Amino acid sequence: MERFFKRPLAIVLVIAAITVFFALQLPKARLDNNNFRFVPRNDPERLAALKIDEVFGSQMLILVGLERRGQTVLDADFLSKVREYGKKVEELPIVDSVTSIVTTDYIGGSADGIAVVPMVGDDFTGTPGELAAVKDRLLEWDMYRRTLVSDDFSATQIIISLDLSADNAGTSQATETYRQVKRLAGEAGFKGTAIHVTGMPVFSSVINDATSADLRMLVPLVILAVLCVLFLSFRRIGGIVLPLLTVVISSIWAIGAMALFGVKLSIISTILPVILVAVGSAYGIHVVSHYYDTVAGMRNMGKEEHRKILFRTMEKIGRPVLLAALTTFAGFGSLCFTSVVPIFEFGIFASFGVIVAFVVSLTLIPALLLLRGPDRKVRKAEGRSEEGSNTLSARLADFFCVIARKKKTTLFVGFAVTAFSVMGISRLVIDNVMVEYFRKDSPIVKSDEYIRKYFGGTKNISVVVRGEKPGDVLMPDVLAAMDGLSTYLMTKVPEVGKTTGFTDLVKRINQVFNADESPDGLSRTVGAAALESDSGFGFGFAEAGSAEDGTAAPAGALAPAEAMAEATAPAEAIPAGPSGSLDQLRLVTLLSEALAHGSERGMSGDELVAALAKETNYRGAAYYEIPSDPARYAKEDAEGLKALIGNYLVLLSGDLSSFADDPLEPTSVRMNVQLRTVGQKDTDRAILAIREYVAENFPERVTVEIGGNALVEISLNNLVVRSQLSSVASSLLMVFLILAFYYRSAIAGLIALTPLAISILINFGVMGYFGVKLNIGTAMVASIAVGVGIDYIIHYMAAYRHEYLRKKEGRDFLRRTFLTSGKAIIFNAASVGAGFAVLAFSRFNMLAYFGGLVTLTMATSSLVSLTVLPVLLDVLKPAFIRKAMPFDDFEAGGEDR
Repeated sequence: MERFFKRPLAIVLVIAAITVFFALQLPKARLDNNNFRFVPRNDPERLAALKIDEVFGSQMLILVGLERRGQTVLDADFLSKVREYGKKVEELPIVDSVTSIVTTDYIGGSADGIAVVPMVGDDFTGTPGELAAVKDRLLEWDMYRRTLVSDDFSATQIIISLDLSADNAGTSQATETYRQVKRLAGEAGFKGTAIHVTGMPVFSSVINDATSADLRMLVPLVILAVLCVLFLSFRRIGGIVLPLLTVVISSIWAIGAMALFGVKLSIISTILPVILVAVGSAYGIHVVSHYYDTVAGMRNMGKEEHRKILFRTMEKIGRPVLLAALTTFAGFGSLCFTSVVPIFEFGIFASFGVIVAFVVSLTLIPALLLLRGPDRKVRKAEGRSEEGSNTLSARLADFFCVIARKKKTTLFVGFAVTAFSVMGISRLVIDNVMVEYFRKDSPIVKSDEYIRKYFGGTKNISVVVRGEKPGDVLMPDVLAAMDGLSTYLMTKVPEVGKTTGFTDLVKRINQVFNADESPDGLSRTVGAAALESDSGFGFGFAEAGSAEDGTAAPAGALAPAEAMAEATAPAEAIPAGPSGSLDQLRLVTLLSEALAHGSERGMSGDELVAALAKETNYRGAAYYEIPSDPARYAKEDAEGLKALIGNYLVLLSGDLSSFADDPLEPTSVRMNVQLRTVGQKDTDRAILAIREYVAENFPERVTVEIGGNALVEISLNNLVVRSQLSSVASSLLMVFLILAFYYRSAIAGLIALTPLAISILINFGVMGYFGVKLNIGTAMVASIAVGVGIDYIIHYMAAYRHEYLRKKEGRDFLRRTFLTSGKAIIFNAASVGAGFAVLAFSRFNMLAYFGGLVTLTMATSSLVSLTVLPVLLDVLKPAFIRKAMPFDDFEAGGEDR
């Protein structure tokens, strides 16, 4: 050791140089809180989502909801501003398309057949007639409702598609685009309009901003907290600066290393400096505390004597500090046994930071003390009695001695608390919900809630149907199964908000083309020549929305009764149908038939109107369906219907990329399912409903694949569960091996694990009882509890064994154990807990819960170490307590050497 510290200035300069090197890397640090990045690259759900994006286009959308409180969106000035806003957004670098009420297309009838025209034309002037025509078009096709407009027309949604893969939703490009979209919306002049912006890229961007803000606020706060603890402990500059310097250096090295190796910071990385300051300061405190205790009261100390005293201090504390560092390293290192990417990254660099804090504490602090030389100011040692106690230590010792002597009561209470905690674990909810990262009053939470309520939210599932060869998916039974799935989800599964897809387009063309036919069936053959189009159809649906109540109108529903009465049909609208006027008898008959076809539970007004429209083929309502009956369409068989559907695709070939992999003979077609769910349980129910329907109703000759960001979130949740089990198990195993090796006894390792297990169970029990969810943040609490909480157990076991071996007849070794360890353990737990309690000021609920739970585990692990552990040692009387070890610095049965 003396040789190593022969040139202390060189040690200081080397550490300073390395610190400067890592500090220069800090500007290269980048943030990325994209959920896709949180799962491994080979995760099946992630691969499926990326494959769907590759075939059908990116699903990275920014959803802008414009809420006109007490007004309608069908206002000339408002629609003009929507158009101008859309044009400006389209000019942003990575914006692929903007779909709004004024840019979407409308499929309608014309004198020559069918026309695909803009919903709001360029020549739109906003006259009452034009506004009525737009409203009529929006009501005419259910695909628009709760996607582009709310049910009451008080809000509209703008769908902004980004030219980004799901992997890049959290990049700086996405963040800047979100900021520009929001800025332009604020500058667009939407008077009396509330603006709601959400979507996966928005969440990633908002989390990135909040993460940066947390780093700027929490790091100074935890440093301030540690400064207060150091001041109260030492009341001198050296005692404050030296321990703090080590943790600042370790934080710079850890974050700098992440930037150096291109590892992006995440919401989890926010707490890395906080943890290193709170936990790593203990090593420096150990060194400085023992040094000051040794030199206290010494006068006229020369440099050589000071040097020897310092080396003796380092030799004495080196082993226990190493043991504490190893066990803390084990706790953080266990987080590397996980597939959750940010937790894995945190585990690596937190472990690195712990080792740096340990090494710097045992090298830089002694080197600086050597350079400074002996303190010329004589400081008095703390006054102690023969038992080595002060007033607080004595009171704590007396208190814990009373508990330790009531063995049965202590064990019973410990068992009862553990059993109660196990019961709470059964209530634990495992869910990683991005919207729940934030406070309920946060703008992003309010925006997401609004979109879910009036449109459909941001979660989506893609149902992809794939045939063996091109054109197979155009068979009527395949499309009918898809359409049946859509109807089932919208009417029977409340978690589903909206479904849009390939079959909606086919049904619409079928409806428009057969508007003048009898509702009973066709008397002619449909050919491709009858199909005309001004342009390819462009809707831009990928993640659309729906209403909160989950009740969708049946296929063919057109409009409420009053809307149908007030609507003014445009020139190219679908003809009214062949039925003409109805006499009273015919009307009553049709009403009876409509009701007979209705559900047994009764029909709403909208459903009755829709059923009546079908009976009369009003505007083709009877043909808003997948052609599946050859006789009804004057075809000989299913192949004839397939050819008919193929003819329909000729019209739509301009823009089908969102729903089909080929415009004419697709091998794969897609349906998008919007969910209004927040948590995993609701999402699981929707996915299970889809899987069950597919298994029972789809032809076996096609394959059905389900993917999307909702399934990636579920995969992340499953990984959190597995990582929790693996990290806790591995941390406990490593701690067991370290202590078993240190004490040469497996029993020592098992006894040490008991208090840890109790504190971990209490942590999960509290989470269950108080509804704190297990997510990527709270999943780390148990491993950190092992890594940090084991210090208290080590401290107490060392003190217990020390006092037991040097006890004299008549001396109460148990009380002396509490005198030497009780106050230190309580104060250490309080200081570490205070450091983590700073996280209560985080902008994220998840990190606030994390800080509170770690503080709780510090309290429980320290208290269990001072209550249950003494009883276990007394009852079991393990051999390692009575056996002398080579590292002992005293003689058994005697005083310290």
